[in-house]
Amino acid sequence: MPSNQPEDTPVRGIFFLLGGVVIFSTQDVLIKYLSNGYPLLEIMFVRSVSAIVPSLVLVHFDSGIKSLKTKRLGAHLLRSTLLFLSYIFYYMGIAALPLADVVALFYTTPFFITVLSIIVLYERVTLNQWASLLTGFIGVLIIVSPGFGIIHAAAILPILAALTYSFATLITRHTANSESASVMGFSLVIYSLFMSGGLGLLMKNGLVMSQSHPGLVFMTRAWIFPPVRDLGIMIGIGMLISIGSYCLAQAYRVAKSSTITPFEYTGMVPAVVCGFVFWNEIPSSTTLIGILCIIGSGLYLIRIQTRH
Repeated sequence: MPSNQPEDTPVRGIFFLLGGVVIFSTQDVLIKYLSNGYPLLEIMFVRSVSAIVPSLVLVHFDSGIKSLKTKRLGAHLLRSTLLFLSYIFYYMGIAALPLADVVALFYTTPFFITVLSIIVLYERVTLNQWASLLTGFIGVLIIVSPGFGIIHAAAILPILAALTYSFATLITRHTANSESASVMGFSLVIYSLFMSGGLGLLMKNGLVMSQSHPGLVFMTRAWIFPPVRDLGIMIGIGMLISIGSYCLAQAYRVAKSSTITPFEYTGMVPAVVCGFVFWNEIPSSTTLIGILCIIGSGLYLIRIQTRH
């Protein structure tokens, strides 16, 4: 008789999470590389098409093809919608901002999870938690307001990505006792396929947008047929995403969020390194201070939650 409680195996969760972080860090670099010549929806469409077969293979060996017949269709649709939006916001941010800044702002996820726990679960917030949230908020302001208090408009994109991702993470954990990670990953691939394809048809010839916002240009640029090299990169991204999505979904299925979330911060290292190596992006001293504030306050929040 299956337990009603989600599984909790911390070592397995950390292993899957680190695998997902490495895969998605690689994908971030590839998508930022493609963002100068192709529309986001085209990349996501090709990625989704090429991820179908690997995702089905994972389903077959993980929980069996019959597990695709789910009774939690609503949860799958809501989770996939939130993650699709999260990816859209995140990738638009990647096109407009230094990679390290986008990753750092995305790490506001623990703050949103804390706020959601207050709103949804009516949890009380201690003085230490408020202090940690304030520190993280200061870190965000330091990054998004690099000079004269002017907030970079594109900075809202990775923050929105973190918010939608936080909602999706809560749903992942809520459905962990009945849905396998591979099925959740496959449902996201199919959802992304139809959404990116449908939206792409609406704007396949492109929309006239301000050239001053790289994120909007990336989103609304006209579709073009890529050369073999770039098409191969898009297909490779699809292969990566099928495995990466499985790893992240599995991580939050088999371990508590408070246990494994700190290891998501390891993604900051490849973001800084790759930003420097490929785009000569050198974080300023103020950006580094902001990153430390966000990571430090996030880790402290998680530590507080773990004690409860």
